Amino acid sequence: METKGGNYLLDAGTGIYWINEILDFRKPTCLLLSHFHLDHILGITTFQKTFKGKEITIYGEKGVKKAVDRIMRKPFYPYYFDSALFDFKVRFKELKREQEILDSTIKTAHLSHSDPVLGIRIENGGRSFVYATDTLPCKATSKLARNCDVLVHETYFSDQDLKNVKINTGHSSPKGAARIALEANAGKLFLFHINPEYDNETISRMVRDARGVFKNTFASKDFMKLKL
Repeated sequence: METKGGNYLLDAGTGIYWINEILDFRKPTCLLLSHFHLDHILGITTFQKTFKGKEITIYGEKGVKKAVDRIMRKPFYPYYFDSALFDFKVRFKELKREQEILDSTIKTAHLSHSDPVLGIRIENGGRSFVYATDTLPCKATSKLARNCDVLVHETYFSDQDLKNVKINTGHSSPKGAARIALEANAGKLFLFHINPEYDNETISRMVRDARGVFKNTFASKDFMKLKL
């Protein structure tokens, strides 16, 4: 998310390696971590490319520094932030229920996953964006997303595949996400965190399934840009 006053990165999977092609990093930048599972923090190891000569503040739940430190030490990664390899400054801060970060109001809520996870709402200039990843459909998300302009909600499973899941993995399907968007009176719903094994036909079916519940549903795509 880019505003007049800065950049907000929402989690850091490996795809963040290409973030330079999307954002203007002459602006102040922060990273907001929803949780500490590896697929959401591993991209931090690529930051020497993105933030050379700059500064970034990493926000997360209590223990955020300890969690990130774990992957920035041997045997997982050979260099820490104080290495000459990382020519930038890093600070760590905890995410609160509501706080001002750069030029936006950031609100959070605990969602429903296998481990603690935060939903994140960014409000700026009368517009609002909600990021809900790695979660089952839950009341906390609908409350956090109340009247938001855009809700980005994870849908790892198709509705068909979800029926065959034998254990509760803490992930959603299109209809579940759509019900949350409808309940929250969101403006638009974007499905993301989709099973990487799904082909375009499956994803299109997922969007159709969600639209049966919430009309303004779309599929997120790599390098997609959206203006609020």
